[in-house]
Amino acid sequence: MHYFKRCLAGITLSALAIPALASVGGGATIHNVATMNFDGGQVSAHVNVQVLTVGSTPTIVATSEQAFSGDTVVVTYSVTNTSNGADTFDLQVSTNDTGVGAPANLAIAPASLTLGASITSQPSAAGTVFIPAGSETNLAPGDRVRLNLGGTDYFYTISAVSPGMPATTSGNTTTPEVPTGLQLAPVGSAPAIVAGNIPVGTQIGEVGSFTVTLDAGAITVPGAGGSHEIEVQGTTAAPGPGGPGNVVVFTDTSGSVAVQSGEAVLTKAVRNVTLGGAFATTGVTARPGDVLEYRITASTIPGEDVTGAVLTDQIPQYSSYVEDSTSLNGTTFGAPDSGVFPFAGGGAAISSPGGTTGQILDGENAVVLFRVTVE
Repeated sequence: MHYFKRCLAGITLSALAIPALASVGGGATIHNVATMNFDGGQVSAHVNVQVLTVGSTPTIVATSEQAFSGDTVVVTYSVTNTSNGADTFDLQVSTNDTGVGAPANLAIAPASLTLGASITSQPSAAGTVFIPAGSETNLAPGDRVRLNLGGTDYFYTISAVSPGMPATTSGNTTTPEVPTGLQLAPVGSAPAIVAGNIPVGTQIGEVGSFTVTLDAGAITVPGAGGSHEIEVQGTTAAPGPGGPGNVVVFTDTSGSVAVQSGEAVLTKAVRNVTLGGAFATTGVTARPGDVLEYRITASTIPGEDVTGAVLTDQIPQYSSYVEDSTSLNGTTFGAPDSGVFPFAGGGAAISSPGGTTGQILDGENAVVLFRVTVE
């Protein structure tokens, strides 16, 4: 009994722990070791806890584009990982359409994006920030990262990564963690990294990009514009050893395409075939029984095509249509027409020589000719 009391009196208990930050990099190792000293000896026991990635809605910024109906548009997105560790974002896309039909060939690329991130664990040194060892997954030289300093976003390029080593215990000897170092080169107005200007707890998120490609839909009301609001839906993977952290579902509607009404130019001229003479827009005369020929020319504004072009016209009062006299771009149109003007009533689609049905290509014209007899 006396021996037991003497041994118990000589025992001292202590614990050595790596303190966890309020937010710590995903993939970090929390190493805890307890040491017991007693008369004539010492023993240690330790346990490790792996830190999971906490899913977080990324910061997404998109461009806004303008287009005409049928144009292929590419909208570029910048996306920044705002979590504490590397995360994968699975993306889908849809549109909310106002004044235009749904777009064709809607696609997002890539549909899955993996970006690195971490949290600083020590104050910075000249040119280098420090993050927990093991949290450098998907952070590599050449990557662009964002740091928010004093409420302002600054961007840097990773020049080099020096992987660290988690804290370990062997026997009774504990080796403290060696943090991972990221050498950062400032981009644009970002301040240089100096000793202490990047504090502990600063989030570092990789910046990536994806694109949404669509063919602008057809204008619903001719002469009026419309828009495609692009809606990107996504989920985070929130990876981690032993299972995921919390997964976040997010939606972004920052991307849009304003669809302008296609502009075209339509001119109409006439000539007296019986008397001879050139096409003119004014000053043409005729007598009963004379044959008149009308010319309608449709063209586009420079740099744009016109799609869905439908021409409607009526035979002028005091005249009668000459059967099978209509042509489009020099080729007989609508014949045999049994004396019914092909563009009367609801009209008919026209196109330029190189266009598909209803399409007038930039730099080309659609030319319609038809004849009437003055009554």
